[in-house]
Amino acid sequence: MKILLIWVSCLAGLQSAAHAGPWPREEGHTFIAAGGNFLLSDGAELPVHYDPTLYVEYGLRPELTVGLDFYSADKGRIYSAFSFAAIPANSLDADLKSMLSFGIGYRRNADGSEELLTRIGLSLGQSTPNGWLAFDGNITYGAIDQTFRPKADFTWGRSWSDQWTTTLQVQTGQGFSDDHYAKVSPTLIYTINERYRVNLGSVHALTGDRGSALKIETWIQF
Repeated sequence: MKILLIWVSCLAGLQSAAHAGPWPREEGHTFIAAGGNFLLSDGAELPVHYDPTLYVEYGLRPELTVGLDFYSADKGRIYSAFSFAAIPANSLDADLKSMLSFGIGYRRNADGSEELLTRIGLSLGQSTPNGWLAFDGNITYGAIDQTFRPKADFTWGRSWSDQWTTTLQVQTGQGFSDDHYAKVSPTLIYTINERYRVNLGSVHALTGDRGSALKIETWIQF
């Protein structure tokens, strides 16, 4: 299962490189993103590890996107799963796109305990002449530990041609042990066709053990 999750992550279309981004999924269309890290540097454990992710998104209506979000953290000792719904926070025709997301989830902790999670998020995005800028933030609350844990990602994307795109993302948040982390992740995206894209990049920790890894992600939309 762990190998499957590693190969089966990232997000919604070329317009956004963060989960539950500000651009709603087109009605009747599905997006699947999956991947993880590999070739970890010596001693890389926190905040960079293998970190497999699986993300599924479906456009239920023009103004309602629903999905599932699975991922691991804390050196692979914690597993989380969410179902969520996302709705526009302003007009779909506005230049600055915004989406609110609401999720209910489950987490298996490092000590074997399990707890119910709730999550609320806000995403903002602005198209640029050759790409986009985006902010994706959320707060997760655990029913057992009763702690609010924030997370925020900042993304800049640039399209160079019909086939090649690059992104630079800064990821920040609060971990399960109440530590605060920051990571930077540059990525090269290759468009195979309208349905498939492959992303190859790296991730570097700015906190913790300052470990690094390469990452691979696959995007499928239909």
